[in-house]
Amino acid sequence: MEVRRTFIILAAFLIAAASCNKEDKLRLERLQGEFDSLQSQVVPTVPDPSVEPVPGEYRFTFDKELYGVDAGSSVTINYTLPEESTVEVTAKGGWSATATGGAEGSITITVPDPVRFSEVVVTATSVTGRHTAATLPVMVRDPYSDATRPKIDAMGYYSFKPWNATLENYQKLADAGITMVTVETDEEDYLHQMDLARAVGIKVLAIIGWATGSWYDSMSEESLKRLKDLIDSLKDRPELYGYHICDEPSVNEVFALMAIEDRMMQLDPGHPVYVNLRPNGSSEGMGASTYEEYVEIFASMMHLKQLSFDIYPVLEGGLTQSDWHMCLSTVASAAKRYGMPLWTFAASCWIDKEAVLLHRAKPNVANILLQVYTNLAYGAQMVQYFTIQDYGGTSYAPIMRDGTWTQAYDDLKTANLTMQKRAFVFKGCNVIKIRQLGNAESHENALSILDFPPEIKSMWVSSSATVSFVENGGDRYMAVVNNYWPIDQVIAIELNEPAYLIGSDGQFQELDAGITHISLPMGDMVVIKYR
Repeated sequence: MEVRRTFIILAAFLIAAASCNKEDKLRLERLQGEFDSLQSQVVPTVPDPSVEPVPGEYRFTFDKELYGVDAGSSVTINYTLPEESTVEVTAKGGWSATATGGAEGSITITVPDPVRFSEVVVTATSVTGRHTAATLPVMVRDPYSDATRPKIDAMGYYSFKPWNATLENYQKLADAGITMVTVETDEEDYLHQMDLARAVGIKVLAIIGWATGSWYDSMSEESLKRLKDLIDSLKDRPELYGYHICDEPSVNEVFALMAIEDRMMQLDPGHPVYVNLRPNGSSEGMGASTYEEYVEIFASMMHLKQLSFDIYPVLEGGLTQSDWHMCLSTVASAAKRYGMPLWTFAASCWIDKEAVLLHRAKPNVANILLQVYTNLAYGAQMVQYFTIQDYGGTSYAPIMRDGTWTQAYDDLKTANLTMQKRAFVFKGCNVIKIRQLGNAESHENALSILDFPPEIKSMWVSSSATVSFVENGGDRYMAVVNNYWPIDQVIAIELNEPAYLIGSDGQFQELDAGITHISLPMGDMVVIKYR
């Protein structure tokens, strides 16, 4: 009530003071600032028709709840003004409208697609020159099922052997949010599998045989003819994304890969070549003295349209590989320098052949989300799930070779669809910087107070977290990923200005200035929109 009384007094004073001389200009500007601040504290509500508006008061109200606007629907802003005025409404996303008329009226504007959070600015200028403005926040309700919200692409790596390649099984991948699969062209049914992928709206990355080394050091006339025949069978198919030519190569293979890449670009300039790089390893295995050198050679020498690498960092007991963030940072930096999207991996199967040495953990929703959210924090534009089908190195995958679907599929589906609800923050984003908070092992710098934007004063987490500052479409976000996946954590964040929390369901919740405690569940992340 105190805020409301002060609001009315200030509003009346501003109207009366609008015709003051120049000596009062600075004072008027200060009061206008206080007026705008108090205006932002008044939640717009539907006016009670039984209550007469206060004479001389500017009033702007919505015809529906503050956070309840559906994509493609309309928003009506009602106004009551002291005298005839021109009223203009503008908002992010290009929606705007103007009305000239009496002291009362309304403006209706249509919510555009794609939809996102907007601040609607209402400006009123009276016939006698009086002027006022109000800023009203509107959150467009856009659930995950609404196709207008951008998604991050998701690949099912090593999807099906021929005996499991059915329309029903491909539909299960589409239902889990998978947008691309690999198809091995060494299999006799590869064209049939591409037909199935197209039928459910999934793109195909065609593995042409280099991953198994079948064409490795031969550029003979026979192998080149085989390559041409294969490209001719694929290049006009609408479901084709591109060609997978090698997995985890050494630098020693780069010239052979460049030769096959050049030939494929001649045969089919319309589809990119894909090479998946290895994680950090020995200099003998990489063919380079450092991981930075290894990545740089492939990024600079080949004509890749994406920079992809794999690492499966989740270990038993809540641990992760110590060089995970180093690998992510190195590849993400190279992708940014060369203008390529970053493609990353997440383990969706239990690589138990490595369990004794590396103690890899079985996949579950929490540790899949840990991998996916960390990838997004570094700017990943594609998440590749390894694997969909048991390939012989695991005893636990979403689908086993005998066609049995396991709990790993349900966990993959849950994690992938959950990730997509906040994917709009990261799709096409620019990662400003990455920091670590707590005891996370990483070569990245620790988060300091100097890293925060003016809107955020400080932050604390109960264990450890990866913190990413992201810009997307003029909006700024801070994403905080729970690094320690078996436990829930708590974030204490101190805001200098109001901000918005984007929940795991993709919806916005307003946060007041001051200290707020936010739950950070295992395998989850917190996203704050601060500008």
